[in-house]
Amino acid sequence: MTPTQAPHMLAVVGRRARNKADKQQRIFEAASELFTRLGYSAVTTQMVADRADVGTGTLFRYASSKAELLMMVMNEQMRLDTRAGIAAAASGTSPTEAIMALLAPQIHLPLAFPENTAVYQREILFGTEQGRYRTEALARITELEDAIGDILGRFTRTHRVRAGVDLHGAARTTFSTLHMELLRVSFGRGDPQTLTATLRAHVDVLLYGVLDPT
Repeated sequence: MTPTQAPHMLAVVGRRARNKADKQQRIFEAASELFTRLGYSAVTTQMVADRADVGTGTLFRYASSKAELLMMVMNEQMRLDTRAGIAAAASGTSPTEAIMALLAPQIHLPLAFPENTAVYQREILFGTEQGRYRTEALARITELEDAIGDILGRFTRTHRVRAGVDLHGAARTTFSTLHMELLRVSFGRGDPQTLTATLRAHVDVLLYGVLDPT
């Protein structure tokens, strides 16, 4: 490449990157709107492609299946919910209150979108596709677990950690409890109206075995 060709090539690369980002954003917005309005089972990849104004071939370069499209949408929702929860948890005056503030944004998902949440959780647990969206979903889980661990660590200033307790393990257990309760509600096996109270009771029991007020 000659010096005179370099600016042109950079402009081409920049234009391609912008076009790619624009298509991905249109696909994300189309999938988000359709899944939110209609629910997972009623949406097809063709509907998403049409709404995003791209061909199905282009669509499948960004997400290989309808399940991946949902994971794309739900991963971003989980990221935003975790960010909001971390901000709210900072003002919690007790471990339970702080953890419940962290979890509160996550709780609305199975209540508002039970089918989408059930499919998302199923794909995280049992999905066979090892693509970037499942990898990202696992990263979102780790982020939430770390946030729970940070809360537990913050309250070690006023609470004694019980002997033999691993705070990171306790954070994982707390998230696993949240996960199972979300699944129960999403699959119609739990009462959505009592989800918050049920989670609070679980958190109280878990924290009793982790932190001892001094």
